[in-house]
Amino acid sequence: MSVKPLLALLAASSVLFLSACQPATDGNLYGYDFSGARITYKISGSSEGKSDVLIKGEKKYIHNQSVQKKANGETSEVDNIIILDGSKLYSLDPKTKTGSMITQPYYSDLIKLTPEERKQKMLTDAINDNRTPEEQQKNPLLPTGTEVVAGQKCDTYKSGNIETCLWQAIPLRTVVSMPDYGIETTTLATNIDLSQTIADSEFAVPSDYKITELN
Repeated sequence: MSVKPLLALLAASSVLFLSACQPATDGNLYGYDFSGARITYKISGSSEGKSDVLIKGEKKYIHNQSVQKKANGETSEVDNIIILDGSKLYSLDPKTKTGSMITQPYYSDLIKLTPEERKQKMLTDAINDNRTPEEQQKNPLLPTGTEVVAGQKCDTYKSGNIETCLWQAIPLRTVVSMPDYGIETTTLATNIDLSQTIADSEFAVPSDYKITELN
C-alpha cells in the first residue's frame, strides 16, 4: 500500500480525532462543553477491532487495537496508543513498551488564530479537506445531513473517499472507502460516557516505557 492510502486509513481512527476541536473557551483550546469523555469505537470492514478514547480538556488518550485484512489474504495487527497533552504528542507501542514524542508547532499556531479561524481550520482538518485555502473559501464543504450516533447528534461531511459525522468536531462515524486498495473501513462510536471524572494520571506515559524525543 502506498503512503497516501495508509495515511487516509490512519486518519479515520487517529489523525482526524487528534486535530478536532472548537473555538477556545475558558482557556481550553478545544472548547468542549463537557469536562471529560470516554468514547468506545468499533472498527469494522477491512479492519476489525476497537478504539478507546479519553478526553479531558487539552488531554487526549487513544488506544487503537485492530486487525487489518490485506487484499492478498494476509493480516496485520495494529496496537498503538496515542497521547496528546497540549503541544506534546506521544506515540506508544504497548508490546515493546517504546514510543516517541514530538512537540507540535501546529498547537502553538492554533493559539494565534481567532476563534473563527481556528474553528474553520479544525473543521477542514477533521473532514480531511485537502483543497487549497482558496478552493475551500470559494466552495466551503457543508454538511450533507445529520444523524444520531451513540446518543449524540452529529453532522455528516463527505470529502474525497472519507465520510465522517462530527459531534463537537469529534468524529463519531468515519467511513474510509478505497476499493482500489481493498479498503472499506468504518469506525463507529458505540458508547459515549460524559458522567465520569477522569484523573490526569490516565493521560500519563507509563514509567516503564522508553521514549525517544524526535524534536
